[in-house]
Amino acid sequence: MISSADKTSPARVLHHPGISFSDRLEHDLGQALYEAAEPDKPMALVLVCLNSFNLFSRLYGGEAAARVLERLHEMLMRLGPKSMGRARLLALEADDPGSMVMMLQDGPELLTHLMERSLVLRAALRQHLNKEMIQITGQPLALSIGFARVEPAPAERLPELVYRALRDARQVAEGSLDLKSMNLLEEFRRLVEQPLLHSVYEPIVDLQSGQVKGWEALARGPADDYFHSPEVMFDFADEVGALFHLEKACLRQAVLGVGRLDSNQNLFLNINPETLADPKFRDGDFLWLLSRHGLRPQDIVFEITERHSIGDLGRFHRTLQHYRSQGFSLAIDDMGTGYSGLMRIALLRPEFLKVDMSLIRGIDSNPMQRALVETLVTFAEKVGGTLIAEGIETATEFSSLRGMGVRYGQGYYLARPASEKPRPKINRVDFPTGQGEAALHYNQCSFAVRNLVEQAPQVGPRATVREVKEVLDKAPISGCLVVDRALPLGLVMSHNLDRILGTPFGSSLYYDREVALVMDDQALIVDSGTPVQQVAEKAMARDKLKLYDHIVVTEEGRSMGVVSVQRMLDALAKVQVEMAKGVNPLTGLPGGVVLEQEIERRSASEDAASIIYVDLDHFKAYNDTYGFEAGDRMIRMLADLLQWSVRRHGNSGDLVGHVGGDDFVVATTPDKAERLCRAVVRCCTRLLPRFYGQEHRKAGQVEARGRDGKPGVFPLVSISLGIVDCPSSCSLLHVSQRAAEVKCYAKSRPGNVFVRDRRRSNP
Repeated sequence: MISSADKTSPARVLHHPGISFSDRLEHDLGQALYEAAEPDKPMALVLVCLNSFNLFSRLYGGEAAARVLERLHEMLMRLGPKSMGRARLLALEADDPGSMVMMLQDGPELLTHLMERSLVLRAALRQHLNKEMIQITGQPLALSIGFARVEPAPAERLPELVYRALRDARQVAEGSLDLKSMNLLEEFRRLVEQPLLHSVYEPIVDLQSGQVKGWEALARGPADDYFHSPEVMFDFADEVGALFHLEKACLRQAVLGVGRLDSNQNLFLNINPETLADPKFRDGDFLWLLSRHGLRPQDIVFEITERHSIGDLGRFHRTLQHYRSQGFSLAIDDMGTGYSGLMRIALLRPEFLKVDMSLIRGIDSNPMQRALVETLVTFAEKVGGTLIAEGIETATEFSSLRGMGVRYGQGYYLARPASEKPRPKINRVDFPTGQGEAALHYNQCSFAVRNLVEQAPQVGPRATVREVKEVLDKAPISGCLVVDRALPLGLVMSHNLDRILGTPFGSSLYYDREVALVMDDQALIVDSGTPVQQVAEKAMARDKLKLYDHIVVTEEGRSMGVVSVQRMLDALAKVQVEMAKGVNPLTGLPGGVVLEQEIERRSASEDAASIIYVDLDHFKAYNDTYGFEAGDRMIRMLADLLQWSVRRHGNSGDLVGHVGGDDFVVATTPDKAERLCRAVVRCCTRLLPRFYGQEHRKAGQVEARGRDGKPGVFPLVSISLGIVDCPSSCSLLHVSQRAAEVKCYAKSRPGNVFVRDRRRSNP
C-alpha cells in the first residue's frame, strides 16, 4: 500500500479469498484507501478489471493467473501516474480477483479530463499486457476500466465518499453507468440529499358528492432541470441503483408539504413494492416522520403500480399485513396496463383500485371501454375495494363515469396538480344539484344544441389514415372531423378506426391511404339551432353500430364542432331533474311552485319574517346589446352575490330564490334584511359596470330598444331591492301586493337602491 505518509513506498496487493467486495471495503481495502485519502482535496479513483479472470485462472492455472496480476500491478505502478497526467498515486490496492483500484490526486485538471486519461491508461495497459497474454494463451485478454471522482470533504465523510466512488467506478467498468450518467450522478445526489425535489398534489374527488377523498403526491424535480420530470428521475435512480434513496426523499417531501388533511381524507404515496418490503424502510423512521407532522398511518395509502412485477407474492403479502396492522391502506395503480392479473389483485385485496387513463379517455363514446370499467366496478366491490378513475379530462368522461357508479376520480378536468393543494373545479358549483355545465341556457327541453358543442380536431380530405390516428391518439375527444373549407365531409370515431385497423391486414391496407376510405360520410349532421330533444331522437334512431358516434353540428353550413351522445343525454336528464325539483336551471336556485310555497309558509308563520324582492333595472337594454350569454352571466353573478350576502350577513335558514329572468327573492328576518340589502347594493355598485365595455362605462348609458320596441338611450344596469315585513302571519296576497308597490317605488329611484315598506302591516 502507498500511504499518504510515504508516497514512494511500493504498493502491495491484498488478497482476501472468500471475502465479498462490500465486506472487504469495510476492512482492508476500505481502510487502505481511507488512510491514503487526503481530506478536503479532490481525488480520482480508477478501477482496472481483467474480464473473465476467474475463467482464465481455472483454464490456465493459478501460476499463470498470479503472473498476469503481477504484470498488471507493475504496469499500473509504472504507467498509471504517467497516463493520468503525471498525477500522484496515493494508493494501489487489489479489489476482486482480477481487479485493482488506484487512488490519485492532482488537482482539477485530472478530474476535468478523468475519462480521457482513463481511456489512455486502458489503451496503454492493453498494449503492454496483451504481449504477455498472447505468449501465455495465444490470445488477448479483455480489459475494462472504470473511474469516479472523490469530491473534497472532511475526514469524517471520506469513508462514505470513497464507497460511492468505488461503486460508481464499478458500474462504469461494467457498462451499466455511461458517461452521461456519470456526469449527472453528482447532480442527482444533490437532488436527493439537499433535497431539491418537491411534491405537487392532485385531488381525488368523490364523483357522487364532489368532496375531496384524498390527495396523490407526485414528485417533481427543479424547474428547467434535467431531473424535473419524475420519469427521468426514477429511471435514472433505477439505472444507478439509488431507487430506494430517491423514494425515501420523495415520501419525506410529500409528507412535509401536504399540510393539514381534513377528516376522512388520505394522502396517496407512490412507492415501489421492493422499497415497501425493504427492511431499511420498516425501521420506524417513516412512522416517526408522520407523527412529527400530525399524520397517522390511517391517513396514508401506499400506491403501488401494476407496472412493477411482484416477484415473491407471499413475501409481499406478509409485508402488507405488517403495514395494515399499523393502519396503512393499499392502492393498485395503473390497472389494465401491467403484470398483475385480476386473481393476483384479488389476493392482495387493495382498498383502492385505480383504473389507468387509457381506459378512461373517450369512455363516453366507446362501448367496449364502458363495459370494461363497469366490470371493474363490480370486481372492486367483490374484493372489498373502491374504484378510482384516473385521467378524467372532459365533462362527458366525468358524467359517464359518475353514471356508471365509479366512486372516485382524478384528472385535469377536476384539477391540475399543484404545490398548494388545489381546490377541485367541481366544488365551485352546488354539487350535485348545482348549475354545472349542463344546466346553462335551458328553457325546459327546447334549448339549442349549440350550447353543448365541443371542439373536435379537424383534418382535410387528403389526410392519411396514419395522420388521423396520430391526431386521435393525442386529442382529448374521441372523434375527428373531415372538413373541406369548413364544410363537414365526414367523421372518424376512434373506436371505429381501431376496429378497422385491428382486422387482419388492416394497417397495411389503410394506414397510408386517404381518410375518405375509413370516414363515415353519412354521419348525423344537425344545425346549431336544432333543439336538443330533436337531436336526441335522431341520434337514438340510428343504427346500433353508430349509437355512440358523435353528432356533427354546423352553423350556416359550416362546421361548428361535435356533441357526444353522453353529453346530450346528461343535459336532458339534468333539465328534467331540475324541473322536477322546481329549481331554476340557470342558477340552481329554487323557483316556481317550490318558491311560492316557501314564501307562503314563511308569510303565514307566527315568526316575524322579511321578504326582499330583487330586480335589475334596464336589464333588457343590456341583454339586447351584449347578448343572452352575457345576460346569463350577469344573472348568475347576482345569484352568487345574493347567496354570499345571506351567508355573510343573514341566518342559517334564510332562503334565496329565483323567480325567473332578473327577478329574485330573499326570505330572512327583519333584523337582517337591511344589512343584507346594504351589502348587495355596495357590491353591485362596484361589479355591475364591469359587465360593460369601456365606451359604455364612460358614457354611462347604452342605445337600445325599450320594451315598447322603440329605440332609446338607457342607463347602465342597476339593482332595486324592496323589503316587505311580516311581523306575524300574513296572507300571500297581502305580501304580493305590498311587494309590487315597494318594488315599483324602488325602481323609480335612480341607481342602486333598497327601500323598506314602513307602512303598518295589515294581514
